[in-house]
Amino acid sequence: MPGRALAARLGITAPGLRKLEAAEADQLITLASLRKMAEALDCELLYALVPRRPLLQQLHARAHEVARQKLAPVAHSMSLEDQGVKGRNREVQLAILAKSLLDGPRSKLW
Repeated sequence: MPGRALAARLGITAPGLRKLEAAEADQLITLASLRKMAEALDCELLYALVPRRPLLQQLHARAHEVARQKLAPVAHSMSLEDQGVKGRNREVQLAILAKSLLDGPRSKLW
């Protein structure tokens, strides 16, 4: 569709359309403007946030991250006293804490 025709459908001038297109290219366009353009083109505007990985996988990763953060100060203190938990035992400890975080209120993950 020529720019003039789209501008006319939008009720704006050709320079106004170029400003909208520039705003879109610069990622500064508003949702209201996109919605107006979609309607002028007889399209439906879909706005969605799509997770990069499954939610369950995100929750498990976050639980392990929080567990590591919680265990770090204790692990540091214990290592200073030469009582640090190492290797496989540390991983088991981490897994147990992560599971308890997942089983409890999810608000503790954030």
